[in-house]
Amino acid sequence: MIVRPTGASTILIADDDHYAQKALEALLRVEGFHVIVAQDGQEALERINESRPDLCIIDFDMPRLNGLETCRRIKGHHETRLLPVIMVTGLLPEEEKTRAIEAGCDDFLPKPYEQDALLTRIRSLLRIKSLTDELEDAEAILMTLVRTIEAKDRYTLGHADRVGRYAVMLGRALGCNAFELESLRKGGMLHDIGKLGIPDAILQKAGPLDDNEWEIMRKHALLGGEICKRLKSLEGILPIILHHHECLDGTGYPSGFKAPQIPKLVRIVNVVDIYDALTSRRSYKEAYPVKKAFQTLWEEVERGWWDGDIVKVWEEIVMRESGG
Repeated sequence: MIVRPTGASTILIADDDHYAQKALEALLRVEGFHVIVAQDGQEALERINESRPDLCIIDFDMPRLNGLETCRRIKGHHETRLLPVIMVTGLLPEEEKTRAIEAGCDDFLPKPYEQDALLTRIRSLLRIKSLTDELEDAEAILMTLVRTIEAKDRYTLGHADRVGRYAVMLGRALGCNAFELESLRKGGMLHDIGKLGIPDAILQKAGPLDDNEWEIMRKHALLGGEICKRLKSLEGILPIILHHHECLDGTGYPSGFKAPQIPKLVRIVNVVDIYDALTSRRSYKEAYPVKKAFQTLWEEVERGWWDGDIVKVWEEIVMRESGG
């Protein structure tokens, strides 16, 4: 078990130069940081998984896995993508700086570096990470609340996680970039967050809703928007939360948007949300087989509800994954 001073930030140093590593470790310890070390990039990734540091200082030129590739892997993994990375090098700085930034590093320092400059950058990045962690914690609370809603009804348990996962799979096949894929993941998971404001008697009703109950249920999209608009970090997914029940022909809710007003990310979540609802058992129906689910989706495409191009790609993915 790792013991660290209370409240101390943990910094990982990855450098195969023993003397440089020891000098930097001593400096950081004097400044009150908890320090862990690695001799190369591969060991650095292992230590990150074990210790969850708050910041990494990585040498550009290391054996087994160099600094560039180490940084790429840190930034390419969902769990560590927001971990600040400072890259240092004794090589020609201007030549390597662009490559380091392209790999995702947050700052770049040539060796020998000035101690004051290094400490200033470390503290700046740690402040930013602290704020980011607060946002991540707030998002995590919302995710937990979504799962709490689902846990009340065994028929919807796991729905949010599946919609988020399906949306990313479909978005990747449709060429979405990394930012869009992250929006699909979060939007897919949080699309029903507004159900926090819907009475349990309606959410858990064993059978179809009457007109009055249906009118109340339809409010969950607007309620979800009200909940999530308070978090700046969720600004990009508000259209998904607000409009995941819109139809291309304007018959959806809450805004009655038509095709030109419905963004691609919303259309993606629409399709996978309906697909998961169709293929899951609910209190008022049995789960549809995959073939019947797609038959229903295509009928609804014909009615003008969903984007046929997106349904086609999703059907190809599902059939490929299932071996069908």
